[in-house]
Amino acid sequence: MALTTRRVSRHFSAPPVRYPVGPGSVLRWGLLILLGTGGAVLVFWLLQGAGDSAMRLFVAMLVWSVAASAVWHFWRKRIRGLLQWDGVHWRLEIDQLGRSVHSFEGTLWVRLDLQNHLWVCLDGQDGRHAWLWLERQGAPERWGDLRRAVYSRPRPGGSRADEPAAVHRPQA
Repeated sequence: MALTTRRVSRHFSAPPVRYPVGPGSVLRWGLLILLGTGGAVLVFWLLQGAGDSAMRLFVAMLVWSVAASAVWHFWRKRIRGLLQWDGVHWRLEIDQLGRSVHSFEGTLWVRLDLQNHLWVCLDGQDGRHAWLWLERQGAPERWGDLRRAVYSRPRPGGSRADEPAAVHRPQA
């Protein structure tokens, strides 16, 4: 039985796409529900007799306060900008106060795919990482293009990184 390979066709390759990265309502509500549920469990635990020990009460409140602070910090520092795929490279242009601050290129990895939501990580060439939560509602008309790009490979011949290393032979 012989295996055949199919040539890469333009029909199956992903088009260039620009997709906004920003605040997502699903992420916001998910974090708030998680934080609220943790607080409710803490209150229930305290009402069931955990309040007998002042040290347990202090530790529980401290843990919840640290979690709430972490959620607040995460929400305030989340990345906003524009994710771009040109058919070869991924680039993230990070915005601050409505203007582009800096950008970096890298490899995009899908960490969670919920069809209408993607959690991805952009591994920069300089070792930086950017975790991004992408939602269909950010740009519904470009969502299909983004999903095709996320799962596609770079166009052949588009990157020098895909070329084999040159072999240097000593001259005789």
